[in-house]
Amino acid sequence: MTSGHERVVLLPGLGRTGRSLGRMAAALRAVGYATEIWRYAARRQSLTSLVAQFSAHLGARTGGGDKLHFVGHSLGGLIVRGALAAAERGANYEAFAPGRLVMLAPPNRGVGLIGRLGGGTMAELVFGRPVRDLGVGAAALENLGAPGLEVGVIAGNRRFHALNPISYVQALVGSEESHDGTVEVSRTRFDGMTDFTVVAAHHTFICDHPQVIGKTVRFLRSGRFDDEPQDVEKYVE
Repeated sequence: MTSGHERVVLLPGLGRTGRSLGRMAAALRAVGYATEIWRYAARRQSLTSLVAQFSAHLGARTGGGDKLHFVGHSLGGLIVRGALAAAERGANYEAFAPGRLVMLAPPNRGVGLIGRLGGGTMAELVFGRPVRDLGVGAAALENLGAPGLEVGVIAGNRRFHALNPISYVQALVGSEESHDGTVEVSRTRFDGMTDFTVVAAHHTFICDHPQVIGKTVRFLRSGRFDDEPQDVEKYVE
């Protein structure tokens, strides 16, 4: 169990709601963390705009001095990464102590599928406005920066899920390299990460995967995915 005064802020991925993080949040509460979910509307906004909004949200916190950890799924992880990197450049976050960040299936180095769809109208119809910032080599992504805290990245490698429409697109024009149905495993990495692991999970549903939940709890506790005993599994239904 945690020692108290530790909170985890969770951000869903593009096109997902806060409910997608319900199971993760419940497991975190079971081991002693307080949790909150930051919801955002992304389809018509840029990555830069979303980072600025979350940065303002963090800057508006008052009192308490709690340690804040973060869990971000896909685009949500990029938003946290960008906001905390901005803190390194002088943003005023004095109301909390930064803890650790777990990024779930994050396109840290872009999404190769966007380029294979032409990077234009077709890709934007699938992904929404953020697609302009999530292609390989996109300026907003390249300039995102690295936060000054421990960051763990969990990638998935389950290529297909019948309930995810993008899986069918990937089956037609996708990459031959390992991917989670949306993001290539190699593109989830970034130079500032502390630890990295791959789980047999699909991009859309990675937050519900019991192994992912267990590894997330362990990283928030220790800064490593596999350093602690497997005691967290009892909290994952």
